[in-house]
Amino acid sequence: MSWQPDLVDLTRPLTEETVWALLGDLADGEPAPYFRDLSVSVVSDLETATATACMVRIPDHAGTHVDAPIHMIEGGATLEGVDVSLLIGEAVVLDLVPDDPDHGYTADDLAAATPAVELGDIVLIRSGFSDAGPGVRLHQTFLTPAAATWLVDQGARAVGVEPASVDHVRDGYLVHGWGEKSDGGSTPWPAHRILLENGVPIIEGLYDLARIAGERVRFAALPALIPGLSGCPVRAVAWRERAQK
Repeated sequence: MSWQPDLVDLTRPLTEETVWALLGDLADGEPAPYFRDLSVSVVSDLETATATACMVRIPDHAGTHVDAPIHMIEGGATLEGVDVSLLIGEAVVLDLVPDDPDHGYTADDLAAATPAVELGDIVLIRSGFSDAGPGVRLHQTFLTPAAATWLVDQGARAVGVEPASVDHVRDGYLVHGWGEKSDGGSTPWPAHRILLENGVPIIEGLYDLARIAGERVRFAALPALIPGLSGCPVRAVAWRERAQK
């Protein structure tokens, strides 16, 4: 009997348009900053050779991607040390679209959501993220430290979100100054740190979770095995099992 899943692709394309959609005015500027430093060039094609081959240059946190612990944790594992079994399995899709597009989710927000988070779930949060664009001020939801801790305590297998970050990336850079190394003040990128320190991978930049909001589904977001990276784009998909006839 053939396997015929109802497949939902949750992946954004790796393009400059995607970078602006996820980061807005944070990605502005010339020369292109880190996040927009992506390109595909043709090395050979079928007009001049017997095969088509290309070279690809991409940031390791572009588009729909997974974060490895070394992204934020001193001495943390690089990409090859991430247990890929944590990135495939049963997922619960929390439908949590707030009135405030810059809402910080609390532990109470997550606890009140349905279906309830269960031990071993991959937790995906539908926030109703609206694409930004060149010169557009970025708005995004984020996880408070208490919410990130709650997910760890509930035994979340992995956590996935629609924005480019589980922390508020614009406020992190422009309000809190978390882009610069500091010996004092607040802990930078706290939601990242809490999840990654506790072995919970983070998937960011998921596309349009509204299609599966409020459901339990199967989910996978697998990166290429490129040793040494702090993250990697993934092909994120969810599927519902079709009833067998």
